[in-house]
Amino acid sequence: MRLIDKICDFLAILAGIYLVAIMFAIVFQATSRSFGYSGSSHVFTFSEYGLLYIVMAASPWLVRLKGHVYIELLTAAIPKPAAFTFSRIVTLLCVLICLLLVWYTGEATLKAYTRSDFDMRSLDMPKWLLLISMPICFALMACQFMRFVFGEDTLHSGEAGVHE
Repeated sequence: MRLIDKICDFLAILAGIYLVAIMFAIVFQATSRSFGYSGSSHVFTFSEYGLLYIVMAASPWLVRLKGHVYIELLTAAIPKPAAFTFSRIVTLLCVLICLLLVWYTGEATLKAYTRSDFDMRSLDMPKWLLLISMPICFALMACQFMRFVFGEDTLHSGEAGVHE
């Protein structure tokens, strides 16, 4: 799990860097337009692709930190032993959903690669290069959820309310 954690940390850092790069690109675009220049047509494409990469790259890291949004209302209302089991079942369901998405997005990525599909905007980009982050990151999310299925810690605390 340490290797997976290091990969997830690295992807989260890349997501943060990409987010900052998008911010600077938008500032550049707005500033250049203010001075009467057209800016770059690639900024919008760069930003759109970045939103997908940022979400996918940061998600496994967020799973490990229990940073995703979930509701504790039900786990807080049921007895502790049942809440423990319920949390494991919900987390196992998350693993299965992630694995289903690995299969589906992996198939779409492979299909785009074999067909040599391109996403044509201001920048022609191989479609598989856009999609490749999804099967990789869903697989990492499945691994992170597995730690809450079989590890000592559960995903849910069993306490309703905001805990920060």
